[in-house]
Amino acid sequence: MHIDDAYWTGPLPESVFDDFEVEKEIHVRMRDGVHLSTDLYLPNGAEGPLPTVLVKTPYDKDVGEGAVRTKWVDYFVRQGYAVVVQNERGFLFSEGRFIDYLAGARFDGSDTIDWIVAQPWSNGRVGTIGCSSSGEHQWPLAAGNNPAHAAMVPGASGTAVGSVPGNDTQGAFYRGGIPMLANWAHWYGLLAPTDKPLLPEGATQDERQRLRNYATFAARRTWRPITPENLRHLPSGDVLRHAGAPASPFDAYMTRTPADPAWAEVELVGAEDQPRVPAIHINSWHDIAIGETTRLFSHLQSLATPDQHLIIGGGPHCAIWQELPYDLTKKTAKAMFAGLTTTEIDAMPAPDMRDFSFGDVHLGDVRYRGVDHGFPKLYLAWFDRFVRGADTDVTDMPPVQLFVMNQGWIAAESWPPPAVVPTSYYLTGDADAWQRNEAGGLSTEPPAEESSESWVYDPMNPTPSVGGDLGFHAALDQRAVSARRDVVVFSTPPLDEAVTVVGPIEVELHVSTSAADTDFIVRLIDVHPDGTAINLADDGLRLRYRDGFDSPALAVAGEVYRLTLPNMVTGNRFGAGHRIRIEIASSSFPVYERNLNTGGANFDETEAVIARNTVHWGGARTSRVILPLLPDDS
Repeated sequence: MHIDDAYWTGPLPESVFDDFEVEKEIHVRMRDGVHLSTDLYLPNGAEGPLPTVLVKTPYDKDVGEGAVRTKWVDYFVRQGYAVVVQNERGFLFSEGRFIDYLAGARFDGSDTIDWIVAQPWSNGRVGTIGCSSSGEHQWPLAAGNNPAHAAMVPGASGTAVGSVPGNDTQGAFYRGGIPMLANWAHWYGLLAPTDKPLLPEGATQDERQRLRNYATFAARRTWRPITPENLRHLPSGDVLRHAGAPASPFDAYMTRTPADPAWAEVELVGAEDQPRVPAIHINSWHDIAIGETTRLFSHLQSLATPDQHLIIGGGPHCAIWQELPYDLTKKTAKAMFAGLTTTEIDAMPAPDMRDFSFGDVHLGDVRYRGVDHGFPKLYLAWFDRFVRGADTDVTDMPPVQLFVMNQGWIAAESWPPPAVVPTSYYLTGDADAWQRNEAGGLSTEPPAEESSESWVYDPMNPTPSVGGDLGFHAALDQRAVSARRDVVVFSTPPLDEAVTVVGPIEVELHVSTSAADTDFIVRLIDVHPDGTAINLADDGLRLRYRDGFDSPALAVAGEVYRLTLPNMVTGNRFGAGHRIRIEIASSSFPVYERNLNTGGANFDETEAVIARNTVHWGGARTSRVILPLLPDDS
């Protein structure tokens, strides 16, 4: 079947089936005897073996977290698919304990697929789909290359990525060896405890269904572990204990270093894995793990893995997936959802993606291919090709499709786009910078004279995070932070012509400190003509890891060290009149754990040392940001 323009520009394909039946709380047995809570949806009146869509999730199936919330179940069932939604081991009504991130994902996923294809309604092929944790669990499963795992659509799944080339973040738990505190404290504290209430021993399926109608084993939704007061608690390793949270893997992870051998126990997909399942790697630029997503895709392309496609859209975590009403504030959305039944939530219309905003950013039309329901049409065509076995030409689409902010969609054959030109923007002096409350400028010409700029970093008054979270406020105006005395700012003059940046970004700094250890945080910012300063990406490095995570070394006061920060990724067009800005600080709290500067373990400390930190540039001490510029004619 040729997927022509009419398919894309027309309405969603009409439902093949008007109704479906659901059987809940099937307990599917895993190889070690653990049973996982599973719901099965089948279209009424369907004849013959059916293709299956599998959603594996740690989230509450009744509330509709992740893929379920956006009516993907209804969508695929009415198109003639069986849909299986299963809770991961240790979550809600599934047995077992959640002792590590992605616990059991590799074998549990394969065992579940084996169960599906053994059912009389199965055609022997399964596609997996989901965003966030519902996307991440697909990668350990894919690494096993179960022959019935026919296709996958992992959304915002970069936190499942381990030791692929160029990646050293342990599933985005770190940036440069600095734990990403706030987002992970939230996720583990609110959604992923190790301990939970237990089902009555020997409960039947009917009893489980009735209990599920009456109660939930989900974490208390009114409890919020990441209040500002809780996150400021020291020692940082006890943040969740202080907040009254149950035990979770976070407790152990905060005590580790990035090179700790214990990370091998986490089922991250790594360089030793060669998943060959046809996949659409889908994410958005302001996701916490966009870098990890691109590195995994690049790794699989280097292995000539067939049928791999990368699609990056605009917005925060799962934005282009869930189609939530992002024009609402979190407070308003919570109030709205609190009084709604699951049916009413499912019936909510999707927002108008033709005029999309989040935080302080207005992106305009972010629809895939610029058409209504572009992503649902894409996913259906993808599964029709690989899971249903239809002869569609969906794989003829470009391997890489990117929504460049302030520009629109572009296509490329690989990541990064082959046409990009790595271009150095050097930190340089600027006699007029003081009038802008800046330390200097950014120039494509390296400065000859050596210079430096210092700031005082007090861990008890850390530079705050503005933006950088997983939701509505991922991109915010940075001007209040830029004005702080513990932030140094370097900007280009207003651009005479637009500059398009697409790809991975590397920062090279020469730095020194008065402390035994400290952090350096860098943020890339798009400064609009009216002064609005929007964060695009950030990265950090804990100074003790300058020679590698397996070779930590404390600093000598005043000695100058060369650092490389390689984790930023973006796709943005800096318009004429805009300025490209780099900000450097020593904290971005609470998104990044603050360094107490003592040289100790940090996670178990309560006392801090004030540090005087310095960035050097000019002469032999090159400090620069290397931006991947995409020429207009490409």
